[in-house]
Amino acid sequence: MTPLTEQPETLLSLYRISQAASSADSPRDAYIVVIGELQRLYAPRAAAISLINPNTSLLEIEYSLGYPTETKDLSIHPGKGLVGRVAFNGEPLLSNDVEADPRYVKLIEGVRSQIIAPMVSGGHIIGVLSVSREEKDAFEQADLDKLILLANESSEVLQSVWHRRQLANQSEQLKALIEVGQNIVSNFETHSLWETVTEAAMELTRARLCTLQLFDSKTKKVKLLTARPLNSEYTQQVGELALSESLAGSAIRTKRQVEFSNITTPDYLDLKDVPVDSEVTSCLSTPMIYEGKVTGILNVFTKVRHRFPNSERRLLQAFADLAAVAAQNAELYTRVFNSEERLRKSERLTTLGLLSAEIAHEIRNPLTVIKLLFGSLGLDYPESDPRHKDKQVIKEKFNQLEEIVSKVLSFGKAPEGIFTIWDIDELVSDTCLLVRHKMRQLKIELEHQNADQRLKVNGNKGQLQQVLLNLIINASDAMPDGGRLTISTRCETNEKGKQAVLYIEDTGSGIPENLVERVFDSFLTDKPEGTGLGLSIVKRILRSHHGDISVSKTGSTGTTMRIELPVHR
Repeated sequence: MTPLTEQPETLLSLYRISQAASSADSPRDAYIVVIGELQRLYAPRAAAISLINPNTSLLEIEYSLGYPTETKDLSIHPGKGLVGRVAFNGEPLLSNDVEADPRYVKLIEGVRSQIIAPMVSGGHIIGVLSVSREEKDAFEQADLDKLILLANESSEVLQSVWHRRQLANQSEQLKALIEVGQNIVSNFETHSLWETVTEAAMELTRARLCTLQLFDSKTKKVKLLTARPLNSEYTQQVGELALSESLAGSAIRTKRQVEFSNITTPDYLDLKDVPVDSEVTSCLSTPMIYEGKVTGILNVFTKVRHRFPNSERRLLQAFADLAAVAAQNAELYTRVFNSEERLRKSERLTTLGLLSAEIAHEIRNPLTVIKLLFGSLGLDYPESDPRHKDKQVIKEKFNQLEEIVSKVLSFGKAPEGIFTIWDIDELVSDTCLLVRHKMRQLKIELEHQNADQRLKVNGNKGQLQQVLLNLIINASDAMPDGGRLTISTRCETNEKGKQAVLYIEDTGSGIPENLVERVFDSFLTDKPEGTGLGLSIVKRILRSHHGDISVSKTGSTGTTMRIELPVHR
């Protein structure tokens, strides 16, 4: 007798199924191929692919031929019926008279013979293949042996398709996580920040509902701030709750993620923040932790009963931590610019650098989390694969974020009194980076025009950036309704030699004519709350660097300040 693996029809079916590992775009495409080969080899009354649901551990008909539509949602406990028995013990089964077998569960009419083979992958039973015919004694042992081969090949193919799809999903999630991370760490208005967080969490997890609650450690209460896609009525109705009344209580007490498999049971009726009429079943509560303290809870709800895998858990925890840090950044941002007047009065604008460094330090936390997630994915694609380019883009975004953090930290830590060599245009760019959000808030368009050659100066970076910050703030004060601020760099030569010259040009109201000649004098100001020290400090710093500052022009259309510093050779 010819071995099954040498029979042309069997070999052809095995080959066609194996090809689905690379050609199938989805598991359904692979199911169609497998069922098609079962139909070609056996001409059955019915055939089915039944898989074990990892969330419920029940056997479900995933794809079938000849079964009624109502059996699609049917679930079978492993061990029950003939297919359940094979799924339970992993032993193939041949029954040439199912009506005489007490274990048989009748799902369709006209079936007398049935063969069933387990689908095994990695030592675990993942489902079964079943083929049925109308006549009695329709199958031989060779038919069952053939089905076993097809089941083994189908198992490997499905695992390959699932794995490929999982990698694609993880790649998409990671890219979305990075994009969202960039968005929320630059979003310093808390109201829009919470909306961004919840909308992004829904997009990342494809959830039915997402809510965000803040936790007050003093009152021991949680307050629902936003919910997507529910309306404001739900948010106002829930409001502020004690931990005993909230679904978030467990996650806050344990500082760990808590999964609720079915929140529709009576056990959850006393919890006032459980959505009643929103068609949700399962929930994962993820604590937002900052410096070891829970600051809030991110709740993700699914429509059907769902067991959250480790990949989703890690993703949501990383995202919640990112949101917690972003919230702290928003508070730091508010502190930075609320203290602006105090900084100017105390002649200590370098405090801005310290607070900016604090923000940058906290941004490093979510960056570290994202990099760890990226490294654990093991995404190694050939150069011909489009995802190889996606991976390179992700790495570039990492480098871009790290560069921003490093620049802010280097500004905040600049030691006073130490002169080093700096590229003047890089120094200006770093300073513009620090004030870009404030300029955007004030509706001021900030532009930096580089010199046509690299110009280096010898100076203290922190003090030089203090000069630029003071001039930028003065210019923004002169444009209360918005405008344009241009910083251009040029190389000029005078009796002192080659000079790096900066022109800071605004479109403001100009300097009053009676103050132009004395604008750099100490205690001279036309602002009710000003100290008159800003520009005098600027001039003193520049002269300590063997440079100077002057008013190049001023008028009703704006003012241009001119800074010159010796070029280092």
